[in-house]
Amino acid sequence: MRKPTEVMFFFDTEDFTSNRSADAIAELARICTEEGVRGHFALVGLLACQLQAWGRRDVLDALAAHEVGSHTYGHSLHPDICEQTDFESFDESYRNAARYECEALGMIRGVTGQRDILFAVPPGDSKSYAAMYLYADLGIPFYCDTVVTDEKNRDLYYCNLRQIAYTDSIEGIFCTERGRDLPALLDGLAQKERVILYTHPNMAYFSEFWDGVNYKGENRHPWGEWETCRPRDPAQTRAYFEGFRTLIRMLRADGRFRITDLASLRASETPRRPVTRADLPALRCALSRELYPVTSPQSLSLSDIFLACAAFLRGEAQYSPGKVYGFLAPPRGVTSPVTVTADELRAAARETDFSRFLPVSIRVGDAVLGPADFLFAALEVLTGGAQTVECRPRTQLPSLAAFPALERFSLRGTWVHTPALRDDFLSDRLRLQSWTLRFGA
Repeated sequence: MRKPTEVMFFFDTEDFTSNRSADAIAELARICTEEGVRGHFALVGLLACQLQAWGRRDVLDALAAHEVGSHTYGHSLHPDICEQTDFESFDESYRNAARYECEALGMIRGVTGQRDILFAVPPGDSKSYAAMYLYADLGIPFYCDTVVTDEKNRDLYYCNLRQIAYTDSIEGIFCTERGRDLPALLDGLAQKERVILYTHPNMAYFSEFWDGVNYKGENRHPWGEWETCRPRDPAQTRAYFEGFRTLIRMLRADGRFRITDLASLRASETPRRPVTRADLPALRCALSRELYPVTSPQSLSLSDIFLACAAFLRGEAQYSPGKVYGFLAPPRGVTSPVTVTADELRAAARETDFSRFLPVSIRVGDAVLGPADFLFAALEVLTGGAQTVECRPRTQLPSLAAFPALERFSLRGTWVHTPALRDDFLSDRLRLQSWTLRFGA
């Protein structure tokens, strides 16, 4: 029997320009509470401060029953998270992001009282690999509204975060003719393993996005002198809230669905066990078919397997999977056959720094190997006892054909970014973290 479709509700809670939008936050949170649903409110740091400045204790009280995550410091306020992190130096990008995002988390925690931040949601197209690594280092386990997803929307990890893709927008349903056909909507949702229903509270009262009129391409107005969005007809607003409540009730009454939340997903995770030498033959067999993350004997990324092999070459008895990193530039493999010895591989494992981003090439004796060359040579030595290994040209990165959104991802000229965002590094480097990809257990 097929398992029920998992359903979660997310609210991109972002409009710091309008106190009226705050009314919608409170109403949506109250509806969720009354209907027994734990919602996920991705809150912009500056909006948290605005709620306090507006005296919106009612909104903060309504949010107390729900998960509150980060929606970055300023959402579309420039420089946004991508404009802060599109630099050749990862450390510079990371510091810039940390300066804003740590302040945002302080704002959110200070105003809402919520200490354990479970998730971060990027605004619009603002997906930054540097921000992903930062959030993981800050102890945030989930990254939602991601482009790192396959057509099955499977559980997977990337840049040390569990990636959750938004799947279905519901804000356009309740104010249109589509709201009359909720049964057909549920029939479509029931075909999926997991559904993330998301909306923007401000759209309950307004028919256009606040950042489009105030921050598209530039900071169009001084702080506090914002342009007001076009309001919805009050009947549309009523239909929005009534339709949302009806949808929850229909989902709860339908055995094809199970409403859940990120806290439950986190509690169900099974810790990974250490990798031992006994695992290597199976790993070598799997990788010989395709350079790709493995799910047996457990979920491991290519970086996990690479680091385990390096540890075994150094003489360590086991490797405990932890944080992993990809590349900052395209890896360079051998272009013609070269032969290396087992002793040279062991020496390279001792002498090369693998503690953060993986090197794009590795000197082994007189040869220079790509990371995949090194990985396969290490597996041959560790599993077969070879004293010499011939490395032949091979691909150095896994195929992303199953991840079309990631494969096509490009930031330049999109969304509300300024024309100055060149995207010299962000999109390509997001793909270069593919060695950190692994599937959920």
